[in-house]
Amino acid sequence: MERPVKLREEHASSPVDQETRRQILTKATKLFLAKGYKGVSMKEIAEAVDVTSAALYYHFPKGKEDLFTTMVQTVFVDEGVAEIDQALAATQDVRERLTLLTTLLLSLPLDERLSVLLRDAREHLRDPENQQVILSLLDRIRRQVTGLFQAAHDAGACRPDLPVNVLVGLYMGMLRGSKSLPKTHPEAFLVSVLFDGIEKRERT
Repeated sequence: MERPVKLREEHASSPVDQETRRQILTKATKLFLAKGYKGVSMKEIAEAVDVTSAALYYHFPKGKEDLFTTMVQTVFVDEGVAEIDQALAATQDVRERLTLLTTLLLSLPLDERLSVLLRDAREHLRDPENQQVILSLLDRIRRQVTGLFQAAHDAGACRPDLPVNVLVGLYMGMLRGSKSLPKTHPEAFLVSVLFDGIEKRERT
């Protein structure tokens, strides 16, 4: 059972505190993705947000490990994965659901930066609960994708000779290469390739 990091409500009781906390998490996300867990210091994060180190530790008393796992829990799990659940409930059409899922996943940095960051962090996190947050993130995303393809397979919307795990692997691989997708409507392009194949077709 997943055990999410508990947010410190006592340090986010006022709108100002909440906004400062949001800015910290936003800046920290960018810095961690750019430099890895080990390459970012609390001082650097404080300077990026333009707050004192004391203010940073006010929101995250246990330091960088606390800030990092809260960032993963908040930005990727509580907001990212939860938004996927809500969006997919709006339609049962397989192609439309996959397009919605892709749009939301592409808004998260699921390319090689995140994989490298999580590997880096796992080597340095000491708290077992924080380790579990990191381990559960990609697993939750993969379960979302697997559930969608399993439902499509059960409904007869996919080729019956293609195992669900193969479809999931193809899709996740395409997501990891998302930097190479067209800048305009990348989600539609990815879904089109997955559904329509790579064969060159003559224009009619």
